[in-house]
Amino acid sequence: MITSSELQADKLLEVHLDDLVSLSKRYSVPYFSKFLDERQVYLTKQRFTGRVDCNVWMWGGYEGALRQLCCIFPEWMEPDAGMVPIVCLTFRYRESDCLTHRDFLGSFMSKGIVRETIGDIVTGCGITQVLVTDVVAPLLKEITKVGRCGVKATDNESFIMKPSQNFREISGTVSSLRIDTVTALGIRESREKTVGLLKKGKIELNYCEVVSPSEEVDVGDIITVRGYGKFRLKTVTGLSRKGRLHILIEQYH
Repeated sequence: MITSSELQADKLLEVHLDDLVSLSKRYSVPYFSKFLDERQVYLTKQRFTGRVDCNVWMWGGYEGALRQLCCIFPEWMEPDAGMVPIVCLTFRYRESDCLTHRDFLGSFMSKGIVRETIGDIVTGCGITQVLVTDVVAPLLKEITKVGRCGVKATDNESFIMKPSQNFREISGTVSSLRIDTVTALGIRESREKTVGLLKKGKIELNYCEVVSPSEEVDVGDIITVRGYGKFRLKTVTGLSRKGRLHILIEQYH
């Protein structure tokens, strides 16, 4: 069940997106949202599916970005990444410092920056690249310390990191694609225990709380189970001799 705060946030998102569309139509120029989280990205894509009255493009600075902007272009204009107000900041530091996503986000928040102005933060050995809106880029570029570690930021390098998402594959058969049976296979628990988790509000399908164990799961859907992790139904490959469905689930690491 969606909470009242989620409903309010979803409504505000809808109003904001509608405003962007109206402004783009009125002035015939592109308009852009702030960075949307994974749930908001999913809802935005759902909202614009099948619509032909606007030219919508989701972009987070690189292919596969988790946090993205909703870019509304006039119908006559092709989406152009160069027009999207995203800046790539590159922070370099000693490899031995081993800075994390949380270290950088904490430093940004301490500057009074709101989360919606920051996209993905991708860390590596001695380098972290952050996608941010052009409004906050000058302020964040001035950061010379993250935690106790010295860093140097530049805004003239292209995004070169290769974010990797590791999965553990889980295969098996299920009687149907109901949320309770698919989830039970993913978390390696009984269907009864899975239903119990669902009743406690611990299971989400595509970032929305599930209220019915009979809700259907489609290929590509994301299942989040509090205490167990996040899963994606990758494929349904056919029927077993007993009429059960062969499925493959990916568990996010």
